[in-house]
Formats: sequence, structure tokens, C-alpha cells
Amino acid sequence: MTSEIHKKQVDREHLLRWITSIVLAPLLIFVIGVASKIWLMLFVVVATVIASWELHRILFQDESSKYHLDPFVFFSLLVPAFAYYYGIRGLLGGMLLNILACFSEGVSIYGKNDKALEKLVFRIFHVIYIPYCLAHIILLDRIWIFFVLVVIFAGDSGAFYAGRKFGKRKLCPAVSPGKTVEGAIGGFLASLILGLAFGIIFIGGKNPFEFVLIAAILNIIGQLGDLGESLIK
Repeated sequence: MTSEIHKKQVDREHLLRWITSIVLAPLLIFVIGVASKIWLMLFVVVATVIASWELHRILFQDESSKYHLDPFVFFSLLVPAFAYYYGIRGLLGGMLLNILACFSEGVSIYGKNDKALEKLVFRIFHVIYIPYCLAHIILLDRIWIFFVLVVIFAGDSGAFYAGRKFGKRKLCPAVSPGKTVEGAIGGFLASLILGLAFGIIFIGGKNPFEFVLIAAILNIIGQLGDLGESLIK
């Protein structure tokens, strides 16, 4: 009974992902492929705010400190903005400013809290995990942004359907009970196949093995990221 409820919940979540993808696809194509790059920067800024708030809510869901978001979000926005205006140096500078803000906020808000160090570590983790990683999108060529999105989408969809059809062995039940070894393999292969096809058709000029290698690295990072998020939750 419990497994059936979990299965229906997973199906609803996957359906919601498909609907969201279909609705947002035209906007993503326009922002990434057509519009001025400043719109891409603004898109990354919005994504940073949403992801920062969500991670902050997960990490501090049982504490009143979850409402102290102003400096947290504000300094997160510096990273993509600096990356847009100053390139890789701006990206690194924005990250360092974020880390300094984390220390300042830790002293002012959690200075007398027993978990001050733990919260500070979570803050710094956020800086690296969300604004720093997302801001790299601004530095990529447009076609490579599409490549990354295709590989991620292929891996996510491939893992879901392979897991539903063939999944028997749990990948990491203590962290994420729903993930299976077969699903992970299916997602990995889907990323490789679509990454290779997209690279050959739309990018070209490289050894096909390079597209496969990049797709493999992206998929592995994505799967580890999913497990990491499940562990945090």
C-alpha cells in the first residue's frame, strides 16, 4: 500500500516536470538562443533567488532563522551579476564577497547560537552549490547551454523510465529509496546518446568521443547532485 502511494506520488511529480518543461521550453529557447545575454543573466538571477530560498528553507525548515533572507539572497545575486559584467574574475570575486557576507551574517545573527558553525558551513555550501555553479551558465556559449540542458533532461527522463521498467536493485536506499541501479544506468546511457547526437548535429567540429565524455561527466555530477539533495532533505 505504501509503495503504491509512493509510486503515484512519483508519477504526479514526473507529470508536473513534463508540464513545467513544456510550458517553460519556449521561454528558455528565447532567453538562451535569441535574446540579449543580459536577459540570460536576469534569468540566472531569478533562478538563483528561487534555488537559494528553497535550499535555505530545507536547511533551516525548523528554525525561525529561515526568515533572515535579505542579505542571504542579496549577496547571492552578486555572483551572476559580476560574472556577466566581469567574466570569470567577476565570478570569483562575487563568490568571495558571498563568503565574506556569510561570515558577517553568521556573527551578527548566529553569534550566540550553539549551531553557529554548522549554519556558517551550510551558508558557504550554498554559495558554491547555487550562485557560483549557476553563474557559469553566463560564461558558456549559447549552444553549450543547450547541450547541458539536453543531457540533463535526457538523464532525468531516462532514469525515470528505465527505473520504472527495469528497476529492481536499490541504488542507495538509505538516502533515496526510489532510485535504482537500473534507473541510474538508463539515465546515464540516455545522456550519452542524446549528448552525442546533439553534439554531432548542432555543434560539430570535435571528436565525437568528446561529446560522450562531457555528457558522461555531466550525468555523473547530476546523479550525485540528486543524491546529495536527497541527503539534505
